[in-house]
Amino acid sequence: MGAYQCMEYVETHRTVLVVEDEALIRMCSVSTLEDAGYNVVEAGNSAEALAILARPNLISIMMTDVQMPGTVNGLGLIARVLNDRPDIRSIVASGTTTAQDASDAGAFGMIAKPFMAQTLVDAIHDTILRH
Repeated sequence: MGAYQCMEYVETHRTVLVVEDEALIRMCSVSTLEDAGYNVVEAGNSAEALAILARPNLISIMMTDVQMPGTVNGLGLIARVLNDRPDIRSIVASGTTTAQDASDAGAFGMIAKPFMAQTLVDAIHDTILRH
């Protein structure tokens, strides 16, 4: 893929779903990604995320926390998304999960909490380029 085609691909695949139960972290993540030029959809738990993903949409990346209320944690959510929507790439944001656990669940990457805003933007950008 040439440089122009690569940029065109990146520009058309910029919608991120942020799944985070802690409102402050979710708000900061959404704001950071919007400031970086991404379209962002947010969910406070896995049930909300699955409802969003059940509708036709253009989400290309999902960033999810691991520990959250509900019957499905972030790693289970990644496994479901990988099975139901293999076109969506996932990133784990966690202070308790290992990169190996994230990878085993099917995540493309992991960000250790707490993270810097630029770390989040870089992880999303790298995942899009690898997509």
